[in-house]
Amino acid sequence: MKRFQDYDYWLFLAWLLITGFTVFGIIVCWNEGLLTLLYESDRSHISLVIGLLYLIGCGHCARRAYYLAGEIEHARALDEHIGDRVALLRPGDDAISIDGHRLDPRSVLGEHLRVLARRGEDRIAQAQDGEQSTLVATLIAHAKGSQDIGWFLVDVLLKLGLLGTIVGFILMLGSVADTASLDVNTMQKVLKQMSNGMGTALYTTMAGLVGSMSLGLQYLLLDKGADALIERILRLTDAKLATA
Repeated sequence: MKRFQDYDYWLFLAWLLITGFTVFGIIVCWNEGLLTLLYESDRSHISLVIGLLYLIGCGHCARRAYYLAGEIEHARALDEHIGDRVALLRPGDDAISIDGHRLDPRSVLGEHLRVLARRGEDRIAQAQDGEQSTLVATLIAHAKGSQDIGWFLVDVLLKLGLLGTIVGFILMLGSVADTASLDVNTMQKVLKQMSNGMGTALYTTMAGLVGSMSLGLQYLLLDKGADALIERILRLTDAKLATA
């Protein structure tokens, strides 16, 4: 049975699937009037900032998912080109060649293989563990790229939701502090202001939690894709390549 990871550009397809469910949920909330209620209840307008940052994060996820999917396909194409034999890695000025198959040195795979080719086969065999660890760490950093910024955005969305909670409670308690008398009309006004403050607290918290969970799921998918790319590159270089 064919696995999902065996399809072309499976990482980008998985991101599209997650985004499709998210868009469907947003449309349902819009039809039910929940988004309008969120906007009207949030007096701090922090939820608008959360929504803007969420859209920026989704755009970044789309770009990274497509890029990593392409890198995975490049590594898979080279793996299929080599097959079960051991291929020779030949460095060039602008690119590297493996049995006639040229790779872009700007890609993750091309950069890693170019470093291996420059070090030489004997030096690779005699390299210390610290040198190998540095090489692998460089590969990981190149593969994951700017995904740390995405996780920072996820944390910011959560913190903005907590900030909205604090602002809502401040608005709620401020309405009580300004009360000079306790007659019926004043209490009705106070309760209305308290409900507005509570609405700000709860709705901004909900927006921050939902946004951070949805965006965190997308970046978790990107991390899984980067790990799959790193695993394929390391398996390819360890088992099927020799330096000319």
